Amino acid sequence: MRARWTATALVLLGGLLAGCQVAVNGTAGLSDADRQLAAQRAQQQTAVDAALKALEQAPALQYDATLKDGAGNPATLTYRVARDGNGFGALPLEGKSVRITEPDGQLYLAADADYWKAHGLEENSTQFGAGWVHTVGSELPLDPAARLAPPKLAAELRKSLGGLGTGAPRKQKLPDGTEVYDLGGALQVTTAEPHRVTGFAPALLDPRGGPKLGAAFRVRPLAEAEIKQFHNDFNAAVDAIGQPFDGLAQASVTVLNDKLDCQDYVGSCKTTVDVSNSVVGNQPGSKPSVHIKLSVEISADSLGSQSCATEGDAAADATITMSCSVKFTLPNRTASYQVLAKPTAVAEVRSPVDANAVKAKLTTAFAALGG
Repeated sequence: MRARWTATALVLLGGLLAGCQVAVNGTAGLSDADRQLAAQRAQQQTAVDAALKALEQAPALQYDATLKDGAGNPATLTYRVARDGNGFGALPLEGKSVRITEPDGQLYLAADADYWKAHGLEENSTQFGAGWVHTVGSELPLDPAARLAPPKLAAELRKSLGGLGTGAPRKQKLPDGTEVYDLGGALQVTTAEPHRVTGFAPALLDPRGGPKLGAAFRVRPLAEAEIKQFHNDFNAAVDAIGQPFDGLAQASVTVLNDKLDCQDYVGSCKTTVDVSNSVVGNQPGSKPSVHIKLSVEISADSLGSQSCATEGDAAADATITMSCSVKFTLPNRTASYQVLAKPTAVAEVRSPVDANAVKAKLTTAFAALGG
């Protein structure tokens, strides 16, 4: 009996030993290089998330872009915008420096005549190039209030992160020595805390309109003292707008009831006309005014011709009376003359701006920002 039990035990032991030799499918653990890359990518993602959160919560931002001036030298353009979209400064739109003032949802541009020609406003390019023009954000490649205000920018950049930052994180040094993560050459975020966005490509915001603002923006939050200065500068910018052109409306004018009155023995002749206007294309609810320029050529046989001019403002789709005078030098003899007057009128549609009312709204808005 003892020998049988011993043999059985040996057989079982042999079976156990044989089982240890069976191959088992499995995977090897991550290599040290893989673990290091994963840790680096996690650090970069943490920095990006923190930077975008800080950007979203910023009270105001400053954007700087570089554009070559007429002589080919680099010039810096600066635009500042609060979290509510109120902003002003200059942006490089389609290779040109364009000044923008956008208070309380109203957009005003100042650009040269070539800019307006490129936008199909050949007829008005000269006058538009000499002052401010009231327009809407949809007329721009990218509306600053809708895309560059802090919470708007953060949301737009988050949507663009999907194709950025693949592979090993790439670091670089800015000119001031700050080290940043460079994601695909399109987004830069500081490697050190507090993490912040230092720059981005406008194409991230809009693949079609963004590139028209140039290749890159530098961006930073404004400190409290800078916000106060931002407010003061904004007030001055609103004062500078004056009574801008309406970039969307057009006016036609008609001269009516031409009356010519010449005084005997004096030589003065006065032309009085009624000028009616008709406005189309103005924004719903707006109350534009029409600035009318009247010129009159008055001529008389043997006395020659003289011209006079005057200007006036009328409500849209209204009629105003205008007049101007000339004086002829009469010969020292009794004579009669046939006098003719040729009046011509042109009109510009203006968007009246109540600067004090706008600045009052800015005071309320900046008080919430600490400025």
